[in-house]
Amino acid sequence: MSTPSTHTVATPPKPAKKEDDADKLYEKSFLAAVERNQIQVSRFLLLTLFAVHFLYPQNGYTHKFLHLQAPILNTNDTNNDTAKFPTSDLYASSTNVTSDSQSISSSFTGYYDISIDDTYYVVFWLVSLLFIRSILMQWCFEPFAKHFCKIYSKKAKVRFAEQSWSFVYYSFSLSYGLILYVGSPYFLNLDNIYAGWPHYQMTAAFKMYYLISIAFWFQQIIVLNVEQHRKDHYQMFSHHIITCCLVVGSYYYYFGRIGHMILWIMDSVDIFLAAAKMLRYAGFTKACDVMFIVFLAAWIVTRHGFYNVLFWLTWSRSFDLMKDSLCVPGVEAKRCWTPPVINTFLGLLGGLQLLIIIWMFMIVKVAYKVVTGTGAEDVRSDEDDTDVEEEEVHVPKSHLYDPTSVNLSLEKDGSSEATIIDDKETSSDASLDDKYEDSTDESNEISTDR
Repeated sequence: MSTPSTHTVATPPKPAKKEDDADKLYEKSFLAAVERNQIQVSRFLLLTLFAVHFLYPQNGYTHKFLHLQAPILNTNDTNNDTAKFPTSDLYASSTNVTSDSQSISSSFTGYYDISIDDTYYVVFWLVSLLFIRSILMQWCFEPFAKHFCKIYSKKAKVRFAEQSWSFVYYSFSLSYGLILYVGSPYFLNLDNIYAGWPHYQMTAAFKMYYLISIAFWFQQIIVLNVEQHRKDHYQMFSHHIITCCLVVGSYYYYFGRIGHMILWIMDSVDIFLAAAKMLRYAGFTKACDVMFIVFLAAWIVTRHGFYNVLFWLTWSRSFDLMKDSLCVPGVEAKRCWTPPVINTFLGLLGGLQLLIIIWMFMIVKVAYKVVTGTGAEDVRSDEDDTDVEEEEVHVPKSHLYDPTSVNLSLEKDGSSEATIIDDKETSSDASLDDKYEDSTDESNEISTDR
């Protein structure tokens, strides 16, 4: 019997047992099943809604999911200010309240108020965003990552798709938010953010923007908890909870102007962060470093500059600018404020800034690596988020038994070696052929570090 011949194939180091066990536990969980079926679940909900809406149009609920609620109508009282606002105001102001006893005409003013029925619209967009996100990730961004960016690791493709979705959403949201800001009465005039409060009349464009933003951040909470937890899960969860409290609270209390400013300030930075991560996963290290520097500059200017200007304005000027709307016992008003209300918002804004400072510390660590030549690295990612996982490398069958023809290696330091034994007398050719023919792209992969 001949002596078996051997040759070596470099294989990636196995992940830590703790991380491997966590991955297996998650894959068997209910949350993993929900994550894998996001398209099917959201599609079913949307199709059901549209089917009921068109088959039973007389029902009193489905239209609330699809249309803005609480339109403001002109009244027969021509002296009432609720019927008179400049069309350029995105968020007009008035302290007068229309009495229920007034007769209402059918003339629509073009403005909307808030309503509990706005919840329906938020739920519709929450499900729609989950559906759009899942569709784009699975059918657009992941194939693009594989075929154009040569990213073969399953996890790296998912991470690239996640950042692509963030880039697309934040780009659209920022563009829309800036258009609204340029046409607003507080454009380059920050005092108008609070002057004339409460600002309870919104255009359709502004109300859609705000409600979709609320839906997006609730969608972020769902995604964060459905997908496998990463090492900064609780920091991100705290950020999303504070953000949801701010946007919902500001909407209810008619602080939409300050909420609008903070939303587009945050969006502007997230675009550069998503772009830097996309470049990193695609293997464009130098471009990633450049984009990271742009992101760092934008982060400091907006989240530690503009943001704190708005925080200072709320702390120092809002009381004087809104003095006419201070709560007075026995006086009915649309909304009024007390010091505890303002202090609660200041606390939420301060808590968000605290998280931003913590992330700034992490960003500085990455910046140090860039300066020293190590390169930017995603401090949010776990160790196995890059291409060190399952890159597709198919071994031709003609090379299976020729030790000199197999030359697979990894560019990652410290990779382990696996020995393949070729023994024609003891190994069945048919069994080896079946082994490689039955392997799928995902189950027969050898990873490399991009």
